[in-house]
Amino acid sequence: MWARLKSYHIARFLLVFVNFFTLLFIVWIVSKTNDLICIQNDARTILGRIKAIPIQPYKASWSVSLLYLLLIGSIVVREVLYEDIYKSLLILLSFLELIISIAILGVVNFSFKYILLVPIANGITYLPDKFWKTFFTAIVVLCFVFIDYQILSIVFSIFSIEDFIYYHPSLSRSYILGFRNILFFISEALFITFIVLELQNVIEESQKIKKLNKELKEHKEKLEFANIQLQNYAERIEEIAKIKERNRLAREIHDTVGHYLTGIALGLSATEELIKKGSHYILDQIQRLKDLAQQGLVDIRRSLKELKPDMLEKGNLEKALHHLVNEINLSTTRQIKLQISGSLDNLNPQIDETIYRIIQESITNAVRHGDAMNIKIAIDVDEDGVHVSVVDDGKGAAKIVEGFGLYYMKQRILDHDGFLEIETEPGKGMSLLVYIPRVRIKHYD
Repeated sequence: MWARLKSYHIARFLLVFVNFFTLLFIVWIVSKTNDLICIQNDARTILGRIKAIPIQPYKASWSVSLLYLLLIGSIVVREVLYEDIYKSLLILLSFLELIISIAILGVVNFSFKYILLVPIANGITYLPDKFWKTFFTAIVVLCFVFIDYQILSIVFSIFSIEDFIYYHPSLSRSYILGFRNILFFISEALFITFIVLELQNVIEESQKIKKLNKELKEHKEKLEFANIQLQNYAERIEEIAKIKERNRLAREIHDTVGHYLTGIALGLSATEELIKKGSHYILDQIQRLKDLAQQGLVDIRRSLKELKPDMLEKGNLEKALHHLVNEINLSTTRQIKLQISGSLDNLNPQIDETIYRIIQESITNAVRHGDAMNIKIAIDVDEDGVHVSVVDDGKGAAKIVEGFGLYYMKQRILDHDGFLEIETEPGKGMSLLVYIPRVRIKHYD
């Protein structure tokens, strides 16, 4: 509650206080006028002027005070229990506040309808949603228009505070009217101030929400690219693991081939001795050596089969590239255009994997380091080789810093006797040109 006192709600609390003071001032006018009438013994004159007799001042004072205490109690309850109170109770208290305000208006003979500004301000503050705020405000505005002395006095006999004010001498009357008008003006000014500050608060909250949405969107994009980067690292780790596995298989082949060749060499030596002796076991020995060689061949073929690259299957490079580009286009605000001239079907699997990795790493670098929004990828395949260009509109750089990804990209290209060129300037994006020669054209089944 105290935190709210430091905010724009202070204008609303001041409005409540000023309205209470104004009501007491109206009661005071009636009381002082009654005293003046009694002193001048002029009751007949005033009774001939007024349409109705007002409530006795002391009764009006107590009634206004008690009703206003109920009004303040309603405000305090909502301030203290705002976070925990039920929606239906908030609505009920708002309409109860309107009824109390109308009752106070009745006590002062509808001579101060600015009291209705308090329910409007509190309704805007406490009511839970746009519908109830609009509905309640419309009802209070209708009350403000029709619960008016000028309108009600046509149908009902109602006391007018103006009659009592004009009973005073001109100088006193001027002071009373001036002070009353100042109080009325302060009420209007405080209500307008509250509305302006409320609108300002709504605009600030809206701007904060927009800022948070923008930050969330940016974080989402960063997370998506970080996820792509993590996938890239995971694939690199997988590749390193495969290299280790290939080394293990190479050692296994070495051990296997060595074992079988050693066995065959020893068997041939034994066969040589059998031939010298003319033994009838020669054919059995030759069969055993044949079986040993056959088994070694089977094991070698099995090991070599495990060394075959399986990152990209033959004929799927173009599909994999389109999937990579579409994934980023659909999930982020970046736009990547992919243009392929020629057929990618006749490239060997090693070149397939190299091209895929080059484009994947280029996109990641353009977004992560260059903050590019548009990336254009062109692949041109001819009978001599493959030309790849990746152009982005990022922030560029004055100097190329070779990191982990760029280093391995160069190594992959050099493995195929290709070359890499990078052109960049600050504020003018980056262009990456790659050429990989086609050593041979061969269909892989």
